[in-house]
Amino acid sequence: VYEGNHPAMPKDPNYPYRGMYAGGQGGSIKWFEFEYELPQGIYGDHVMLQWKYITANSCSPPGYSEYFSNKPFLPSSYWTPGLSECIPPYPNSGQRSSVWPEIFFNCAEVKILPSAPVVPTPHGRSYPANKSEFVRVNQVGYLRFATKVGVIVDSSTSPIGWQIQNHSGSVVLSGVTTVYGDDAASGDHVHKADFTALNELGAYRLVAEGIGSSFEFNIATSLYPDLPHEAMNYFYFHRMGEDILAEHLIDGRYARTALHPGDSSVPPYNGWCESCANFDLKGSWADAGDFGIYTVNHAISAWTLLNLNEMFPEAFQDGSLNIPESGNGFADVLDEVDYGSRFVRGMLPSDGGLASHKAHNHAWSAFSITIEGENAAQNSRSAMGPSTPATYAVARVNGQLARMWYAQGHDSHADVLWSAAVDAWNRAYGTNQVYSASVASPGSAVGGGDYSDGQIGDDLYAAACEMYLTALAIGDSGMQTYKDAMRGSIFFTKIDQWDWATVTGAGTLSLFAVANDLTSEDKIAIETNIVSFANSIKDSIDSEGYPSNLDFQEFGGKYPWGSNSFIMNRAIALAYAYEVTGDVMYQDYILRTLDYVMGVNAMHISYVTGYGDKSETDTHDRWAWTVGQGSFWPRGWLSGGPNNELINDYATPPGVTAAKSYAGPGTAPHAWGSKENTVNWNAPLAWVAWYVENKIVPNFEGCDGNCASKPTLKPTTKSTTKQSTKPTLNPTTKPTFKPTTKPTSKPVSTGGSPCCADRNAGYQACMRSDWCNMSSTNCGNCNGYYITVPLEITGCCKWWSGGDCSNVVHSSNPGCHYRKSDCEGSCGGTWSPL
Repeated sequence: VYEGNHPAMPKDPNYPYRGMYAGGQGGSIKWFEFEYELPQGIYGDHVMLQWKYITANSCSPPGYSEYFSNKPFLPSSYWTPGLSECIPPYPNSGQRSSVWPEIFFNCAEVKILPSAPVVPTPHGRSYPANKSEFVRVNQVGYLRFATKVGVIVDSSTSPIGWQIQNHSGSVVLSGVTTVYGDDAASGDHVHKADFTALNELGAYRLVAEGIGSSFEFNIATSLYPDLPHEAMNYFYFHRMGEDILAEHLIDGRYARTALHPGDSSVPPYNGWCESCANFDLKGSWADAGDFGIYTVNHAISAWTLLNLNEMFPEAFQDGSLNIPESGNGFADVLDEVDYGSRFVRGMLPSDGGLASHKAHNHAWSAFSITIEGENAAQNSRSAMGPSTPATYAVARVNGQLARMWYAQGHDSHADVLWSAAVDAWNRAYGTNQVYSASVASPGSAVGGGDYSDGQIGDDLYAAACEMYLTALAIGDSGMQTYKDAMRGSIFFTKIDQWDWATVTGAGTLSLFAVANDLTSEDKIAIETNIVSFANSIKDSIDSEGYPSNLDFQEFGGKYPWGSNSFIMNRAIALAYAYEVTGDVMYQDYILRTLDYVMGVNAMHISYVTGYGDKSETDTHDRWAWTVGQGSFWPRGWLSGGPNNELINDYATPPGVTAAKSYAGPGTAPHAWGSKENTVNWNAPLAWVAWYVENKIVPNFEGCDGNCASKPTLKPTTKSTTKQSTKPTLNPTTKPTFKPTTKPTSKPVSTGGSPCCADRNAGYQACMRSDWCNMSSTNCGNCNGYYITVPLEITGCCKWWSGGDCSNVVHSSNPGCHYRKSDCEGSCGGTWSPL
């Protein structure tokens, strides 16, 4: 945009939505004209138009320096070089800093007349829409108000035209790609097509000019309504020790009699625990595609599912999963984990030593099995040697289960679990024995995986967290011992990537999810570290060619074994960041993470069975393969994902880029390195799927995409470290996607402590999040306002003429009645002073 004799500002192909300002700073008033192309069907007598102006006087927005450096013909006065780079996302308050630009918002109420009847673009004028493997979208679809970015693989270094075509081939949206360039993880040269503006419900395709069409996808109000149950049914499917009944399976064709009922008496492997009684390990989940059970891997899986219910007690309540225990009055997820974890306390040997690291057959089972044949291997099935991490895992699992059963009033069962947890802690504390495959085992990965874990400090920390939280909850005298061990750990309050071998994050997230007596400083450190980790995940999505939330370079240029589980665990971290801050941005990045899993990836495949036109059809699972042989497969299973960290199978291709180290269809028997399914991969899938349907969908759909200023934005968990549900706000106009209105005057206060106050509670009390209350910057990210509370009532908001505030009940609509700026802003009322 330009005025007068100023040169026209060239369009920035890397940021095609930007309109660059000409003329530099200062000087006399300048006039500019803008032309806007409105979406089809937008008209009315009172239409609110909002636009924003992002400055570059405190920092340079991304790409800004490159834009001016590559255009020497533009006067040097047009920009200020040498500033630090701005770091999105920016607060919508307009607040500026060395990493946030000052932003101005303007609005105009305009009248838009309807145009002549719109005739859909004839199919012949649309780009040819032959399906192309090079045009990639989430094969399930997108929520209406979520970010929507497809990836187009093409060697062109210039932007490519794209269209969104509806089911009849008419063009409903069009644009040009942003050229990302070479993606190191995949080796692909990619473009990105941002069609976020598409929000009409329906079925569509992304079509790239001269390339072709994506699979059809939906714009919908809900995307994965069945996935939470399907992902959880994985665990009932893999129960061992009891018959699996068709009535409790989503697909009854997989019903069977019990696998390994003889696990009630498993001998120790030759060479250790020779005086021990046999181990009672009956009641477990088959760990993966085989029938081994592994203490450390089970522990992170059980924690993930229980953590969901501790964060959100409404998750997978009684009767929701149709398991044998449904109807007993306890949450189904608690019952399922309780069954699958029975073996864990049985891993403690009778001689008082460290827990067995794992138990499995002495040789790998055939891939196609009979139940009778597999159970006949019971005579060559043993509990293998011990380790300190396995013993801490026993403490973690039983400590967390005990806490949840005590909360349900099931004290007798909880007593058994707590006793096992205390016993395991006492056995493990002060030891440092790492599992060795050469001792008390058939050898390295013979008949079962090793799950080697060489770091013990994080296991101690995670166990101490669970033991402390339970001891505190039940008033156990050992509480201070566990608390001291926890606070004395170098891992205390820290969080980073977690999996079965690295469990620091699990301990810290439990400290956030469960009520405790930590200091405000400790709680702030936890919340700050959660948000920091989530921001690094967000940055990874933004920096990669595909929306993988793995930082490719952080992992040494490798995709790890089970890369998809790493990705899903990181989505959980994003959910926690939302619960800390209330910023819907983090939920949007969870949806983008699922875009990767559901098809926007280098393999052009949905890694979740049954989801998408080109979804995974066979994973490395013996019983599923025996029954289905690849012709049908259970829905809702997550495959391991690309892996070039360790390729030791016959089907995962070596010598290719990391993101393409993935075996093809029909290779399940020989593709354990990339296509296996496991309990610790489906557990985070179940967590995230439930969260999307129950926490994200209401935010992005229940409020027409404008929940940011409404109470559903706030966390709804019960922990004392987080905010609680607030009353409903009733603005008469729709706010923007994440408004944090800047006040026109300083609010009046009655004294007290300055903190982050909540509009929806009338600015009467501080938010419950210590992180939000720490500073005005954090408060802005939590959609609060940093003031001294409680705020004095000085007037009311009216939507009628005449009268005063005498009959107004301020608590009926606190989001509008306490501040003039709220009233006359998003509430659309008239302020009346007392």
